[in-house]
Amino acid sequence: MALSDHEQKLLAQMEQALATEDPKLASTLRTPSLRVRTPRNIFLAIASVVAGIASLLAGVITSLPPLGILGFVFMVTGLSVVLSGATASGLAKATKQPTQKNKTSFMQGLEERWDRRNNDY
Repeated sequence: MALSDHEQKLLAQMEQALATEDPKLASTLRTPSLRVRTPRNIFLAIASVVAGIASLLAGVITSLPPLGILGFVFMVTGLSVVLSGATASGLAKATKQPTQKNKTSFMQGLEERWDRRNNDY
């Protein structure tokens, strides 16, 4: 949905105010993350979680706290990579504006479903 002129002006004013108040945050929000999820990265993160669990259990069984702490660090690191936020490619997909064709076909599909539902009852 396109913004009106008034809304665009308000948004520009808000962006300018943010840039003057906190330029570091504004620059962070402008540039997307460069991390991209690849199967290799996901595999390494999952392997890190599994190695962390094994190391944590080994540390508990052998009563070696440094080994358990190392395992915990591996688990947290792997989980943070697996559960990390939006990727650069996902951010680009999310910011694309839908075309009129997609909106029309989506709305037509909803209308057809509504008509079928009403005809069934």
